[in-house]
Amino acid sequence: MDEEKIINKTMDLEDLKSGRALQLIDELNDLINKLRSENLKISSWYGSFNLSGDPLSNERINRGYGYQSIGGAADDKNFPWFLYWEIVWVVLNNDFKQGQEVLDLGGSSSLFSYYLASKGIKVTTIDLQKELVDNANHVAKQMNWNLKNQVMDMRELEFHSKFNHITSICVFEHIPMYDRVIINEKIRDLLMEDGKFSITFDYRNPSKFAQINSPQDVYKQFVQASGLRIRGNKEFADNGKNYLLHPFYYKKRLWNYKRIAIQKGHFKPWDFFKTKNTNDYSFGALFLER
Repeated sequence: MDEEKIINKTMDLEDLKSGRALQLIDELNDLINKLRSENLKISSWYGSFNLSGDPLSNERINRGYGYQSIGGAADDKNFPWFLYWEIVWVVLNNDFKQGQEVLDLGGSSSLFSYYLASKGIKVTTIDLQKELVDNANHVAKQMNWNLKNQVMDMRELEFHSKFNHITSICVFEHIPMYDRVIINEKIRDLLMEDGKFSITFDYRNPSKFAQINSPQDVYKQFVQASGLRIRGNKEFADNGKNYLLHPFYYKKRLWNYKRIAIQKGHFKPWDFFKTKNTNDYSFGALFLER
């Protein structure tokens, strides 16, 4: 792959307008509709099966001011265009092939793991939520996919085989910094020669817990910690576009939510009365290889 190609970057709606991206979006829509017709469950972008759609729910607020779905979305209530971007961008910038083995970290019952499995790829997912794991195994059996799912802590990865690809879609920002570095140190040993590690994550999320706010953070936590090579552009590219809003700063001031967030250490007490009138963060993607 051209080393100068900008693939390690923040999210951009424009990325979904290429011919190949539109084709992948159609494939994702078809997959959602197919699974719905079979009464098979997919976890939403929030990791639960059915979102309420309540405009005052944290999930809806998190979509940011002025959120608009992409045209033809099969189920925007559960799968906003942000998730499409994550899946499309990871697929566009990889060489996933039928028969390859993929380990997806934290992706049991996810649209991404289902999509890979539907393409004849051998997918293994791990997750801490048994409900998501059990459901994914049920879906795999019904769809006759080579998709295996198990309850496992990412900090305690135990596999006797290696993988062509290891992936993770917006999981690492939910893991404490110390643990995410330890996880990344183990990734290299689970990859085959020339194996690829591809992830997406919250970028510039204002929560003190996330702490992925600069190209230096990306390098230290993922590149340096894993010892893997960067594919594409060497320095993470931030386009400065903000699509998401942390509910803590929503203008309607969700007092109870703010109190809990401060108690958990995600925000400082003096931020209690602060609100924002514009969106404040985005998603990013990073591509590494052994």
